[in-house]
Amino acid sequence: MDLQLSGKVAIVTGASRGIGRAIAQTLAAEGMKISAAARSKDQLDDLAKSLGTDCLVQAVDLRQQDAAAAVVEATVAKFGKIDLLVNNAGATKRGDFFELTDADWEDGFALKFFGAMRLSRAAWKHLMASKGTIVNIIGVGGRTGSAEFTIGGSVNAACRLLTKPLADRGVNDGVRVNVINPGFIKTERLTVRV
Repeated sequence: MDLQLSGKVAIVTGASRGIGRAIAQTLAAEGMKISAAARSKDQLDDLAKSLGTDCLVQAVDLRQQDAAAAVVEATVAKFGKIDLLVNNAGATKRGDFFELTDADWEDGFALKFFGAMRLSRAAWKHLMASKGTIVNIIGVGGRTGSAEFTIGGSVNAACRLLTKPLADRGVNDGVRVNVINPGFIKTERLTVRV
């Protein structure tokens, strides 16, 4: 299927495995240049070899305050523009509400929420220039919480809520902002408790 994406540039976070990897592969198959970001360099290198398109591997920890800006700067330096930002990174710890620590909560918000917020902010002017798009991949737990997924549900709800004001701002700035709430996807994450 030709989605008319050839030659366009996408940043995909959480690209080393699971949904992010599949997104990067699908976009590359459509001819997009990929800036793949995740913490696992080995898995990103493996992804890059499999893509068959120009790929920038960025092994970064989006919990770090300056990481998002660095990802955007490196992408623009290599490819000259950004057409799409896919905020997909972030797994949160599951467990009993009373046993989860403040550090567990801070970690969950640092990666998924603050990573997506900072990337959106850093990429915005480039997306305005290209009339580009942000897609936030957030779990269905952001719509319906559960007892064992208090951090994930809360983080996903915050990401979902962030999407709406960005979409409203994007109407004036020419940037489309959308959210996808996938349910359970058969990836290794279903068999490994995070």
